[in-house]
Parts: sequence; C-alpha cells; structure tokens
Amino acid sequence: MSDFMRLCHPNPESSVLDVGVLAVESYEAANLFLGDYPYPRSLTALGIEDCHELRIKYPFVEFVNYDGKRFPFADKSFAVCHSNAVVEHVGDAQRQRLFVSEMVRVARSGFFTTPNRWFPVELHTKIPLLHYLPWSWFVRICRLLRREKDVRGVRLLSRRQVMGLMESMPVSFYELLENRVLGLTVTYSVYWIE
Repeated sequence: MSDFMRLCHPNPESSVLDVGVLAVESYEAANLFLGDYPYPRSLTALGIEDCHELRIKYPFVEFVNYDGKRFPFADKSFAVCHSNAVVEHVGDAQRQRLFVSEMVRVARSGFFTTPNRWFPVELHTKIPLLHYLPWSWFVRICRLLRREKDVRGVRLLSRRQVMGLMESMPVSFYELLENRVLGLTVTYSVYWIE
C-alpha cells in the first residue's frame, strides 16, 4: 500500500479501480486493499464473483462483476488501476497479456503485484523448492499432497516475463520494483503511467 500511495498519488477525488476482488475473504490478506484504501468513496472493485457480502462490509465501494476477459469500462475511465497478486491467476501468457492490457486501457496510471516465480518458497502452497520442477510435475506433487487447489490455474512470472509484459504495453513509463526479504525477491510490483 505504501508503494502504491507513494507512486500513484491518489487523492479523495481520484477514481481508482481495484481489479481482482474476492467475494469470500477466506484468509487474512484477501481484499487487503479494500480495507486499507483511505478513499473508499472513489473506489471501484472489479471481480469475477458476485460480491453481495462485500457490498455490505464496504458500503462506499462500487462493486462490478465481469467475465474475466475485457473490463466493462471505457478507455481511461479511471485515474489509477490497482491489482494485487491477480495476474498469475488469470491463465496462460496470452490471458496475462490481455489482463495487463485491460488495466492499461482503462486507467491513466496503475500498479500491480505478482509473486516471483524464482523465490524459493511457492507463496500459494508455502512449499519450498518443489515449484522449481516443471510446473506440471509440481501440480502433480501438489495433488498428492492435497494442495492442488492452491495452484490450479496459477502461472507464476519471472522478472523477465513481467518486463516482457510491460514492454508490450502502450505506456510511456513503467518501473519494476523488487520486494525483497533477506536479499531475495519475493514479489514484483509494477508501476506505470500512460
């Protein structure tokens, strides 16, 4: 949140889109942005699930559902777009490119995060090192360990893949931040402006 606020400079009048909200907050960090963002009256939350219960919990936020493909907004509808650890869940490389291009299309600037493919602990399962195997093998092992649902549909990104995504976008500037623990990059954050 501090990097988002520092780089994107939202104010109470800034229209902000939060992409990838979860209908059920089944773990502590779910929808963290919704709870922490200081200007909820100018916040729109976009997700693929019905967010009826979230509308009650966050009454000042506008919730919008979509089909997981094209965002239902006109070009540059928002001042800022935000997405936390969603791009790795949207599908293959083509779907990831579509997801990022939609964020860029609907907002004048934006910020998203994603786990580092090469961090020693796979963040969805908390299993160390096994995700260095070919992904299909890792999924099979997760199935044996009854952890397959944690990684179903996940496609983790390396630094090179994140940069490749951004280099294919029509933005005038982007910055890749590496969020580190003990010198190792845990997640990447990307900030861009049109």
